Amino acid sequence: MIRHHIHAVMAATLLASSTASAAISASTATISLSANGSVQAVNNNTQDLGGGRFAHTGFWANNGMLVQWSNLITSYTMVNGVETAYVSGGFTVKNNHATSPLLLDLSVFMAGSMGPGATFSGSAGGQGVNFSLNPGSLGAINGDPVWGGMINGSVVGGAITSTQTINPFSLATFAPQSFNGSAGSVTDGVGMRLRLSISAGMESSFTGAFSVGSVPAPGAVALAGAAGLFGGRRRR
Repeated sequence: MIRHHIHAVMAATLLASSTASAAISASTATISLSANGSVQAVNNNTQDLGGGRFAHTGFWANNGMLVQWSNLITSYTMVNGVETAYVSGGFTVKNNHATSPLLLDLSVFMAGSMGPGATFSGSAGGQGVNFSLNPGSLGAINGDPVWGGMINGSVVGGAITSTQTINPFSLATFAPQSFNGSAGSVTDGVGMRLRLSISAGMESSFTGAFSVGSVPAPGAVALAGAAGLFGGRRRR
């Protein structure tokens, strides 16, 4: 019986050590914002919702203008043997009294690693209202996606790569778009980036989500089976 117990403990320990490096940490997620290329000090509040889920809400205020965000960030969970990290949220620009176009860049980053075979998917949509007396523009910067999913510090896919001209006191909508693909191993972390050009006098809001999943390595699956085998064996 003692030998049987040792085998089970050894198998469980090997399984834990083989999967521990795959953890993506939502608890230490960071949020950064730059405006016209200059990094800004932001106010951000983090709430632990339990189960590896964290809510981030914050804002940046500048001369009456208010940039706000609300994100749900989730550490990986095992769903049918798949490790998953997830970021979703919304982003708004209000009271835009700027006298020139504003380039905004907001990023959310979760450090950590994930096994090979990582795949990703995401979606985003948004809208803008022009309260100016002049036509204005809203949308992507140099064709970069407004909503981008990041793996290892680089944008691997995104939604909304266009720019719309909006007439005075008019509204424009960016229909929801989706994206997906494969990205190999996650070695540094995952996150999302919202990169937006917005004209003076315009307000906007965007929402989206980004998810990364990775099937555990065959060794981890084999060890899981071994743990069950050792745990279920009985002496005759």
